[in-house]
Amino acid sequence: MRKLDLAIVKHTGTNYGLVNIGDYIQICAAEQFMPNINLTIERDQLNQSLKNKTLIILNGWFTNQPDNWPPNKNLSPLFVSFHLQPDSAKKILSKQQNINYFKKHQPVGCRDYKTVTMLQEKGIKAYFSYCLTSTLDIKYKSLKKRKGVCIVDPLYSQDIEIIKKFSFKKLIFSPPFKKLFKLKDVVFPKSKIEDFIPKDVIIRSEKIEHYINGETDHNVLMRLAKNLLNKYAGAKLVITSRIHCAIPCLSLGTPVLFILKGLSDEDQHMSRFRGILDHINILTLQNKEELNTLFGKKMNCYHPNEIDWDSPPKNPLTFKKLAEDLKKKCYEYISHQHNAVK
Repeated sequence: MRKLDLAIVKHTGTNYGLVNIGDYIQICAAEQFMPNINLTIERDQLNQSLKNKTLIILNGWFTNQPDNWPPNKNLSPLFVSFHLQPDSAKKILSKQQNINYFKKHQPVGCRDYKTVTMLQEKGIKAYFSYCLTSTLDIKYKSLKKRKGVCIVDPLYSQDIEIIKKFSFKKLIFSPPFKKLFKLKDVVFPKSKIEDFIPKDVIIRSEKIEHYINGETDHNVLMRLAKNLLNKYAGAKLVITSRIHCAIPCLSLGTPVLFILKGLSDEDQHMSRFRGILDHINILTLQNKEELNTLFGKKMNCYHPNEIDWDSPPKNPLTFKKLAEDLKKKCYEYISHQHNAVK
């Protein structure tokens, strides 16, 4: 019998010295489908040497190192909930060997419409799959009585406490340099959290951050991610501007409000949000018609004044079919590949 390895990615590459625990929540989603795991592979080093055929689910954000594509030939990936960052896409999709690699493993399931379009323009079969974190109810759903409000990184791009945690050296020397312009939001914030959430709700809520010190061990990060999922599963309400807090809450049946703060730049934000936010209740100060125009469809929008904070709106259920399709796809992939090596 041929040797077969089952792998998950790890994300020890940092954002200015910090790791986003949302990346590890995405790993938890892929881990659910693996009967066992005997290998971890760095997300930005998929071209590393591999001795055996290796199964892996490639979901999430890619990549900080486009020059490391294509992945190793022994890697047998399932592309679902895949996001290709536009700047990296320009480099990756400019090389025919990378286009050929995607075609070898097509169709590519994408978590956003922007990635679908970029791949299809190169003749690669791609479809909108939504995000794999919408399947986290497999392992993390709770039947306990819900209690408490969690506020998770609201308006994080202008949060001075997060900025203070950045490594100054990495902040200066890490590309793309244009991300530094986010700092203007800290000095000249356009809004504050009290504009979105009543003070009494803020006072009685638990505050959570998704940025973790970049020197934290992979296994510790996995444990922290799982602890957060268990916390979100039991909450009465979660308010966040993190998509990998919001979508897991959909799956876990936890009422969630996603704060959208007028983000409209296509490369850094809207490229990730198109398709993602269609199935989430959005908390916004923007005019609803403006927001509908931005997304090109009617969105599930609420102004803070419309919210009954003691009985928040129920989550849309439109994601359910997409989540069930993802579960089926992942289970079939693992089963088929296992049988193929027997």
